[in-house]
Amino acid sequence: MNSMNYNFMPFSMRENRIINLAKEGLTNKEIANQLNIEESTVKCHRRNVMRKLGIKGKVAFLRFLLNAPQ
Repeated sequence: MNSMNYNFMPFSMRENRIINLAKEGLTNKEIANQLNIEESTVKCHRRNVMRKLGIKGKVAFLRFLLNAPQ
């Protein structure tokens, strides 16, 4: 990863799945449809990921997705 330092905390299986789908370019709505959950649930999981990483905002989340290991 580049100069960004994240406070790593383990993610739940669902959070990992959402991260992977977001890395593929799916929108919250598309992720929700694929996982048969509500879009608001996807947003909640993304907020939890961001909280665990200690980041705020969509840009920081996108940076994380671009730099996250496969």
